[in-house]
Amino acid sequence: MRLKVVASLLLVPCFGTAVPIGTSLTFDGLKNGEQILNYYSGGFGSLGSGPGPSYGVTFTDGLAADSTVIAFGPSAAVTASSVTMDLDSPFSQIVSFYFAGNGTVSFYSGPNATGSLLHSYTLTYPPFFPFSGVPGAFESAVFTPVGATLRLDSITFGAAVVPEPSVAMLVIMGIMLIALLAGRSITTYRGSTVFVAIIANAVRLGMKK
Repeated sequence: MRLKVVASLLLVPCFGTAVPIGTSLTFDGLKNGEQILNYYSGGFGSLGSGPGPSYGVTFTDGLAADSTVIAFGPSAAVTASSVTMDLDSPFSQIVSFYFAGNGTVSFYSGPNATGSLLHSYTLTYPPFFPFSGVPGAFESAVFTPVGATLRLDSITFGAAVVPEPSVAMLVIMGIMLIALLAGRSITTYRGSTVFVAIIANAVRLGMKK
């Protein structure tokens, strides 16, 4: 009887922590310049911050907390030629994040960039719009900067982050004004047309921040 119980236990598969839907890695709990490492897997950053939340997410050496604000708070800078984010279990839903700088993000079916390459995306900045995608069931992602420093913020699982507030407001204002004046005489509303052009230019400049 005991042998049967032991055998049954050995046959039970062991799975790592699955990232909860809605989880967002904001890097708020770490010191400036601290490597993230195992902080989001219930461990510690390189300077001792932690223990962090147990989300089952780890990073290789090369992603450090940074005081630079690119969205709603501190960000994280890629300090190596590339950095890998590993998950304890595959994640198949949408993933999104804010970024500043240029580079690529590549998703793999296995840990440590093993298995199949599911999808590789180019990250281009400006304009300031967040990344979101559904690459498939991935267990690791590799962030590779091109040129200047690549910064990340609010890496979110299972939801799409929204555009940065000031840019979103400028876009909404421009769309509302254009819709309001659509179909009206340019001669009658010449001054308003110029105003719309000014707003449109403000939107363009805001997106280049």
